[in-house]
Amino acid sequence: MSQAKIKVRILNREYQFACEDDERSSLLSAADYLDKTMQSIKDNNSTMAADKIALMAALNISHELIKSQSTNQFYDTEVLTTVKKLNDKLEQALTND
Repeated sequence: MSQAKIKVRILNREYQFACEDDERSSLLSAADYLDKTMQSIKDNNSTMAADKIALMAALNISHELIKSQSTNQFYDTEVLTTVKKLNDKLEQALTND
């Protein structure tokens, strides 16, 4: 795969990154999400330094990720339990015939 250089704007500063062509869209989305998160923190704390804004954004996004992973794990368990119950019922129905 070939690498491309992309530019993103975060808190009105431009950054350049290299990424694989197939990762371009997700990197741009991630940068946009980070920019919006940081801008929201800055809007609520106008005197906060940029490094602290970045740290708060990283902490908030990490927290969202952990909550999402926990939710996904819960639903994965629920789906597996349901599939097992259905499989047991199917096996029971097949053995009763």
